[in-house]
Amino acid sequence: MAKKGKKHPPHQVGRVAPNTSVLDYCPRAFPLLGSKTAVKKAIAGGRLLHNGKPARAEGIVKKGDRLELRGAGIQQARDFDMDLEVVYEDDFLLVVNKPAGIAVNGNRIKTVENAVAGAIQPSEQPDALPRPVAVHRIDVPTRGLVLLAKSKRVLIQLSKAFEHSAVTKEYIALVHGKPPQRGVIEEAIQGKEAVTKFETIDVAPSRAFNNLSLVKLRPVTGRTHQLRIHLQRKGHLIVGDKEYARGRKTILGKGLFLCACKLEFSHPATGEAVVVEIDAPPRFGKLLERERERYG
Repeated sequence: MAKKGKKHPPHQVGRVAPNTSVLDYCPRAFPLLGSKTAVKKAIAGGRLLHNGKPARAEGIVKKGDRLELRGAGIQQARDFDMDLEVVYEDDFLLVVNKPAGIAVNGNRIKTVENAVAGAIQPSEQPDALPRPVAVHRIDVPTRGLVLLAKSKRVLIQLSKAFEHSAVTKEYIALVHGKPPQRGVIEEAIQGKEAVTKFETIDVAPSRAFNNLSLVKLRPVTGRTHQLRIHLQRKGHLIVGDKEYARGRKTILGKGLFLCACKLEFSHPATGEAVVVEIDAPPRFGKLLERERERYG
């Protein structure tokens, strides 16, 4: 059962400048809000009270007023027991190794967020979230590293870091064919700029597929299915990607051979460089060797 979030003690307004609005005052009064946008959402959701009545953004706060915040505006976790490998954790954030076949979040039961809720040590920060919240997503069939925030401030800062490409993500994929040694794919996806850097790290001849290659991928942008689309367009379908095979023969029944293996970012609380890395699943290399042996 997921643990409930912390209750927010009522806040009594002390000295305050004349004509200070609820919208301007509450980000300082409640660390969990942290921004005017968050205050607006709390007001719209009926979670913010001003002297016992629903707050209004333009309402003026005065000394002695009572403000109350109810809940965190985050969907309650649903029961889902699954042991996830925690690769990194502190009081501000955590990184888990997501298996293939479950979503990161969303309106479903089998998600990373539901799995970690209640199973992770709660944050002691004043703006602690009631449960860890994912900062980004990887596809359901993709396995690998997912970063979650434990506090509101960290969630905001890491979200901005992803938005401004300040988080380096690295994937390993097994693909059809033999890509160049290294290069950059710059092809728009649904009208939006999309950029992927790649490096070929191993190639094996294959009777069934001519060649299979192990590639390292660094998405500069974060479009939906970016890596899968870019590689498919270049004739290097990711092994097991039935969604983008478009009738092309691939290896089915063994899942998608794509893994998010590395994250690099500045810690939002300490400013220190954080590098989290895992090895690609052994089956990536085993399949490559199997094809190499069959060819011989």
